[in-house]
Amino acid sequence: MTSPILVATDLSARSDRAVDRAFELGRDLGLVVEVVHVRKDEGHDGVSDVALQQRVREILPPGGAAADVLVPEGSPPGTIARIAKERGAQLIVAGVARFNQISDYFLGTAIDYLLRHAEVPVLVVKQRPRGLYRRILVPSDFSPASKQAILTAARLIPDAAIRVVHVFHIGFESWGVADHVREETLARAQSGLAEFLASDDLAPFAGRIEGVLASGEAEAAVGRAIEDYDADLVVLGTQGGGALRQLTGGSRANSLLAWIRPDTLMVRLPG
Repeated sequence: MTSPILVATDLSARSDRAVDRAFELGRDLGLVVEVVHVRKDEGHDGVSDVALQQRVREILPPGGAAADVLVPEGSPPGTIARIAKERGAQLIVAGVARFNQISDYFLGTAIDYLLRHAEVPVLVVKQRPRGLYRRILVPSDFSPASKQAILTAARLIPDAAIRVVHVFHIGFESWGVADHVREETLARAQSGLAEFLASDDLAPFAGRIEGVLASGEAEAAVGRAIEDYDADLVVLGTQGGGALRQLTGGSRANSLLAWIRPDTLMVRLPG
């Protein structure tokens, strides 16, 4: 059986976006979509599993009637990670209850938990789906984690163009830097990006991938790159180093997911 997409819902209107996106991906990739709603430990005021499953089915898009609906009990993030492993899911899709808030169901500690413990990529859906993803932006520091992010995006979204942005920093630039230092820094960044994109792993997707450079502080540079490209999906590899670690390390995941407007796919390097 092909590995399914697992989408989590808390039955809020905002999580409907994640459900719709999951089923759109399922149709495009020919994958089964399974829906999970976690009953918290205190239960649902006596609502039976059958009744709760029916509530979940009421929010499914057309074509979703045959989907498996799971209503396990427990702590949402831990239960979702466990269910994804048990079902052999290849992707977890989750939504946010209130855009740009980090105290809700899938931002804050819950998303941190999933990123640290789920063995598959996690797609955080923020925007209402308006068609398939077409422009993917992947920040890269040339680490294995960022390469894994590119490969996952290329395989999961097979028809989208991918722009890889490498952020480099010129030390003490505000103090004034000699032209030759600036030129050497830029040349090293260009050479590193070209070598990275020419790797054997990325060769099968070369026609879809372009590389660009951006200078400055990581968050600001990536923010500009998102706007310039009009990206509809941002893909981040966790456990990276350098500028990428600044974006994805530890509690930074919370603030990162709060200010990036497009949907965001978080890819964890195995091991």
